[in-house]
Parts: sequence; C-alpha cells; structure tokens
Amino acid sequence: MAIASLILIISWSQAPNYQVLFANLSESDAGSIVNKLQELKEPYKLTSNTILVHSDRVYDLRLKLAAQGLPQGGGIGFEVFDKTNFQITDFMQKLNYRRALEGELSRTILSLTEIDRARVHLAIPEKSLFIKEQEPPTASILVALKQGRTLSQSQVQGIVHLVSSSVEGLNPKNVTIVDNKGELLTKPVDDFVGLTATQLEYQKKFERDIETRIKDILEPVIGKSKVQARVAADIDFSRTDKTEEKFDPESQVARSEQSTKEKSTTMGPAGVPGVQSNLPGKATAQAQGSQTQAQKQSETINYEISKVTNHTQGQFGTVKKLSAAVLVDGIYTASKADAKDAKGAPADKDVKYTARADEEIKRYEELVKKAIGFTVERGDQVAVINMQFEPEAKEVIPPPQRDYVQDGILVAKYLAPLVVALLFLLFVVRPIIKTLTTPPHIPKTAALPYPKTVAELEREMKKKEELAKAEEWNISLPPSGDLPIKRQMNEWSQWVMSNPASAAQIIKEWIEGEEA
Repeated sequence: MAIASLILIISWSQAPNYQVLFANLSESDAGSIVNKLQELKEPYKLTSNTILVHSDRVYDLRLKLAAQGLPQGGGIGFEVFDKTNFQITDFMQKLNYRRALEGELSRTILSLTEIDRARVHLAIPEKSLFIKEQEPPTASILVALKQGRTLSQSQVQGIVHLVSSSVEGLNPKNVTIVDNKGELLTKPVDDFVGLTATQLEYQKKFERDIETRIKDILEPVIGKSKVQARVAADIDFSRTDKTEEKFDPESQVARSEQSTKEKSTTMGPAGVPGVQSNLPGKATAQAQGSQTQAQKQSETINYEISKVTNHTQGQFGTVKKLSAAVLVDGIYTASKADAKDAKGAPADKDVKYTARADEEIKRYEELVKKAIGFTVERGDQVAVINMQFEPEAKEVIPPPQRDYVQDGILVAKYLAPLVVALLFLLFVVRPIIKTLTTPPHIPKTAALPYPKTVAELEREMKKKEELAKAEEWNISLPPSGDLPIKRQMNEWSQWVMSNPASAAQIIKEWIEGEEA
C-alpha cells in the first residue's frame, strides 16, 4: 500500500502541465489542428473549442501551425486558389471566389478587438445585359462580440464601408450587420423620421464637449468633483443653398454704340404734259426739271447695368440654441484646526458647510457664458446654482481572496518529490545502511535446567492425575500451580461452593484410595 501511494505521488508530481494552444476555435479549425497534432504525434487535450498542449511546446507548435495556415479564423480565404484544377467548372470557380471573399472579409473584421467571431454572407447576382434588369449585390454580416464589449456607431459604419468597398457594385445601404443577440446594428437612414444615428452621435459629442469646457474652467477654482454640468444643444442639420442677383441702376456702362447716316437726291418731272410727248418717234422739246435731296442719320447706344450674383450654401449642423445647467458645491470648513483624518482631510463630524455668495455665483455664470459662446439672439440659456453635494460613499474594497486550494495543490506538486525522497531515505536507505553497519548478533545458548527433586516430581504426577480425573468427570479445577497457599485455599473454597457435586466425588475418590 505504501509503495502504491509513493508511485501515485511520483506520477502525479511528474505529470506534464498543459496550457492553452488555441481557444474559441471553430469546428473546422479545431478538426484541422487536431489532425495536424496527431500527425506530429503531439499529446493534446480537447475541451469544448479549446486545445491544450504541454506548456513547453506551446510556442513551437503555434509557429508550426501558423506555417500551415492554421487556424484559418474566419474560414477559407484566397488560398483556395493555391491549387489549380483545370477540370473545375465556371460555376464552381465563381462559388469558390465568393467563399474566398467571404472568408477574407471575416478575417479582416475579426481584427477588431471587440469582435470574437464573424461571418459574412454575400449575395452577388449574375450580370445582366440590360442595366434596368441588373440586381444589386447585398451583404449580411453576423458578429459575436466579446464579453462586455460593444461596437460604436462609427465602428459599425467602418465595417459597412469596408465590405461595400471590397465587393464590386455593393452599395453601403445594402449591407446589414447583426450581432449574436439578433439586434440590428446598422440603423436605416430615413430623412422623414428624424435625426440619423450619425447626427445623434454628433449632437451628443457636441454636448459632451461643451460640458467638458465648463468643468475645465470651473474645477480649478471650485475644486475637482465639485462641478456638475449638463448641456442641451438644438442643432439644425438642414442644408440650404441661396443664389442672389443684384442690379445697380446708377452704375451704367456703354456696352456698344452704332451710328448710321443716309443721303439721297430725287429729279422732278419735265416736258409738255399729255399723250403727244409720250409717243415714240415724236420729237419733243426738252425742259429742265426740279431736283429734291433727302438726308437721314441714326445712332444706337447699348448700356450694361452692373449685376452682383451671390451663391450662399448653408452650414451643416448649425447651432440654433444652447441650454446649460451647472451645479456647484459650497465651501466646507473644519470647526477645529486639529480635526483631521488619517489622510489630512477634515473629519466628517467637524466639517461645516457654507453656501457660496450670489456675487460669486454670478461670476461663475459669466465664465460659463464666455466658455460656451453664449448668444442672446439665439435665445441661449445658462443657469448656475449652488447646492450641497451628497458626500461620496467610501467604497470598501475587500482584500483579494487567495485560492488556498490552488496554492496548496501547487505547493504539494513541488514538495511531493522531496517528501518521496525523504520517505525513501528513512524507510529504505536507512534500514539497509543500518543492517550493513551493525555486526551480526550471536544468540547465547540457554543454560540447562537443574534436575527436579522427588517432591516436585510427585506434585507433577499428582497434578496430572487430577487433571485426568477432571477430564474424566467433565469438571474444571481451579488454577493452582505456583500461587501462594492462601490464594490457593481461596480458589478451592470458591470452587467447592460452586461445584459441590464435583467436590464430593473427589473426596469419595480420596477415601476409596486410602482404604485400598
């Protein structure tokens, strides 16, 4: 039993220590890694989706498996085309390309620290000869987030644009992202619903920035954690374009000028009026007629009036109104100069609260207005109020609890070889050395007994006869032997009282023996 216990302790203490080789593996990756470890004849343990190997082989095996492209992570990638197959059909070629693209996108998405697992599904329709009949490609992404992690809207939009830029013809609106809880992460954009997720995020960030400005300007004066500020901003996200033309009638410039002059001369009628003067072959007397002259002049001047054209594009995200509410704590003074706690701060029981003066509050209000860019025309509002803050509850952090069981197992594992060695020295080596160094013991011969006297021999014979008769009569005699005489008499007296029949038989035998 002791040897078996020693063997168990030795085997347990010398058992190899296993560490995680890879965790959170997919089924395909786990199967590929297990097959590779079996080829390398490496001992391993498989628990759920985690593979454990000897602690001294972790880094070496990771390098060897990485050289083999394991684990693949988001699935198969473009390494599917490393081996050329001339018998593959065009359909299988397109299918492998889509699988490879999905795997590469999954690996890229997995590089984000917040994501534990990711799968990408692409729907890429066949190209059509007609543009109107062409169906747009779509993408669906499933992400499993790590414990306690979330994705911001900017990260979601980054994933959307990453996928849409990697697939030809994919519109970002056709990309859908869902987490492992079934919640839709890509918010639809609807101009008629209200602010989009991006606009809401911009508004919240703008309000937080204004609050930080208020704290930064007041905390150095009032004290850290003694100022609380909240800002509500009304932001106009509409964009307007305006084109304006202005004419100045007082400013005229001659653009073109045209001048025309015409002059003509007309002869009046002459001779005898009537038919005779108009007949052919008939000579007529010549007479001098009158002349008429005509003259015409025109001038055209075109003037250009000066014109000013203004094109104004409205700013996106204009602040329409700001409202700020600021709470400031009062003044705390110690009633006794020596009333301090362990850290040198005034003790709670000796602290007196004093409200701040109205003039001081007004100065703080002016500082806040300057810090946020207060504008009366916009209708901005600022309120600074002095109120006593509730003291922060001191958080009692319990001391870290040690795992004594684990510590004991660890200590026992390293002390077990020492204990085994010590037991081996005490119970094996030490007896052997003692046996080898101790001289052999020669037993002394027992002394021969002296011969018995005649009286002793007679007593023995008499005792034997009594025992024989007692066995014959089936009675038990009291012990006698070397007992004192008084003790023997007491024993015999008690025996006679308890066995009267047997005592009478013995006396009868004595009498008959003497008579004979």
